Amino acid sequence: MILVSGARGRLARIVMEQLNEPVVGMDVREAPADFPGEYFHLKRYAHRKTAEIFRQVKPRVLLHLGVRSASPRMEKRYTENVLGTQHLLRLCEKYGVERVVAISSFHVYGAHEHNPVGIREDAPLRAGASFPELIDLVELDHTVSNFVWRQDHVSAVLLRPVHIIGPRLRNRASKLLASPYVPRLIGFDPMLQFLHEEDAARAIVVALRSPRRGVYNVAGEGTIAYSHAIRNAGGRPLPLPHMVARPFVRGFGRVKLSIPHYLVDYFRYPTILSDQAFRRDFRWEPRISTVQALRSLRAV
Repeated sequence: MILVSGARGRLARIVMEQLNEPVVGMDVREAPADFPGEYFHLKRYAHRKTAEIFRQVKPRVLLHLGVRSASPRMEKRYTENVLGTQHLLRLCEKYGVERVVAISSFHVYGAHEHNPVGIREDAPLRAGASFPELIDLVELDHTVSNFVWRQDHVSAVLLRPVHIIGPRLRNRASKLLASPYVPRLIGFDPMLQFLHEEDAARAIVVALRSPRRGVYNVAGEGTIAYSHAIRNAGGRPLPLPHMVARPFVRGFGRVKLSIPHYLVDYFRYPTILSDQAFRRDFRWEPRISTVQALRSLRAV
């Protein structure tokens, strides 16, 4: 049996469709009316009820997609992302789970002017030093990475995908690029990487069905300049001086969508990953081009 945390999420739904086998879902959010399987609503992943789920379900695989990014409260995000993940991994050890697949993000590397092109998995995770909002994500990443390498009984893999976008997602990157006018800093037009939602789900499924362990970057096909990404998604760049970008983004978030201010630097400096290890070890290639992925947002 496969146990999916973060099962309420849209990416989780796409993954479950591709798995095409029975799953049990759990989330800190209420169950959707059309969930395709058994579902558990939790107060938090560190709650004692989680252990009851493991005892009852006896999962063979844990697919941990329950990363919380939307909550503005740092304490709540830390509890769910870090303490919750630690609790889930302890339960995997205790109840004989054979395989763990967890999701992090390329954001953990940080956005810096001197980032090399082709960041590898052994690069330092510098995001927490620059962006306090990402400390919990970096700690989650460290928690799972340590579990991957110290565990002999549980085979585990951690994925660090680039911007995942698609018409079915409601994440920040998809909603931002699907806007009619998209903020762009004057004097900056970095190269970016995107991964279509279907390819992201395929990567997760491939990792779940493989015995390999490790930490892997996952990216789509090629790179594209930010200004071209905006136009391919159907929007128009809204040029902004850097000095007013952060106040504008805060205001934009209040009236349109929640954009964390740290995202400004990820659309200012390139953070280009090398995903050659994942492609080689899992024999995986993206099927949807970057341009196709961006154009799919016009349907949002």
